[in-house]
Amino acid sequence: MAPVAPTKTDRKLEDKMLAAAGDPQRSNVIAKARTFKRSWLELAEALTGVLERGSWEGWGYRSFDAYCKKELQITPSTAAKLTGSFRFLKTSAPTIIERSHATPEAPVPDVKTVDFVQRAEERGAADEDTMAEIRRVAFDEGARAPMLARRFKSVAFPVSDADAQSKLLSQLGSTSRKLAALIAEPNLPVPHDIAAQVEQAIGKLLESIEDKLA
Repeated sequence: MAPVAPTKTDRKLEDKMLAAAGDPQRSNVIAKARTFKRSWLELAEALTGVLERGSWEGWGYRSFDAYCKKELQITPSTAAKLTGSFRFLKTSAPTIIERSHATPEAPVPDVKTVDFVQRAEERGAADEDTMAEIRRVAFDEGARAPMLARRFKSVAFPVSDADAQSKLLSQLGSTSRKLAALIAEPNLPVPHDIAAQVEQAIGKLLESIEDKLA
């Protein structure tokens, strides 16, 4: 199999890593950024260290966000999610981090899975038994975020009847407006009187929806 050609971003990171060879922490973080897709946890741990030590200041950057964006080619929002997920694991599931240190090839939950569990805990809607089950399924069984959402979303992120009704009305309004735009097409291949009746009904429906959402 032919080797995969390095991307432009990968070449940039390689150049930066070589330039920072005299600074072990700096070059180590850049190296982990290059393998981000394969091992997010390593990068998250390294970034957390940079953030807690304020190392970016000594490397000539005005902020942690600027460092991530310019040196690592990582957006501030991605960096925040990585460091937040790492800190959550360090507090709530430290064995995952310990296992990754002891056995680097051991599987780790992806960042979206960790984010689901973290948000569920922060929401506080699920009782402790349910949260324990969510953590077990996510961290022990290796379930990914979509599966967690299908199984636990209704209890971890419950929607009130009022919110559910508001969402349904908004969706109905959006669909009605799209239909109204189609009905207004000049070359509509349906009888004019039927189109006029539908247009009139849609207008009344939209008025009703707007009243309920007001």
